[in-house]
Formats: sequence, structure tokens, C-alpha cells
Amino acid sequence: MKARTFDELGYAVHTNNELPMMLVGEKPLAMFHAVDFELPNEDFVPEVAFAPHVASGMMVRDSFELDGGFAESIGRDVRIVHVLFALRDEAWRIPAMRLLLSQHSRTKEWNETCERMEGALLGYSDEQNDEWCEARFAS
Repeated sequence: MKARTFDELGYAVHTNNELPMMLVGEKPLAMFHAVDFELPNEDFVPEVAFAPHVASGMMVRDSFELDGGFAESIGRDVRIVHVLFALRDEAWRIPAMRLLLSQHSRTKEWNETCERMEGALLGYSDEQNDEWCEARFAS
């Protein structure tokens, strides 16, 4: 049976728990994104909460923009701003995520392999990725 909400999964998703999970070493990478005109906005990217941990060297921060395409609702092309925070020893995940998202931006293709790679980079286990992909891609 296909899960319809995060609450129906057999595990807790990281959404809205990124920083506490990172502080105890349970999550290696957090990713936030917003349309360019939505920033700065703490509701989309919690820069203030992460800032002390970046300043201390415990975490590293990176950001980049990708083409978000034409948004009919506003009548113009938009850019998607991605902001990533990684634990210092897991910083290798940032260029890997950049590569994955850049490829998606170029090809506009996203499949189960991409979903599993993204999940693994964000710190989900293979079992959690299996469950998520079954819910996401099962017909």
C-alpha cells in the first residue's frame, strides 16, 4: 500500500528536525531550498539557527542556485536557491548533492535511483530509502 503522508511511514522523517539530529550526529547533511524571491526567510532556510555551528567549525555551509524554470503564477523564470549544511567530517556530501541536483536541473529527469541517492546523502538508511521509494514509486 502506498503511503500518502510522512506520518504513514515506518520511520520519522528528518523534516523540521535537521538541526537537532545533526547536533547529535544522527544526520550528516541538511538541505533547504526556496525560490529566489522568497529569501532571505527563516521559514525556508534556518540560517540563524545553523550559523553558530558553522562559525564554530562543527558544520560547513554551501549554497547555489539552479534554474527553476518558468513560473506561470508570477510570469517569469525563477531560480531555486539550495542551501546545504553538513557536519564537518561529512562535507564531501555537499559536492555530491550539488552534482545530483545540477544533473536534475539540466535533464529535468528524476527517478528512483536519484531519490535513493538523495536519501542516502541526507542520511536515510537503505531500509528507509526502500520504504520511501516503495511509497513514492509504487503504482
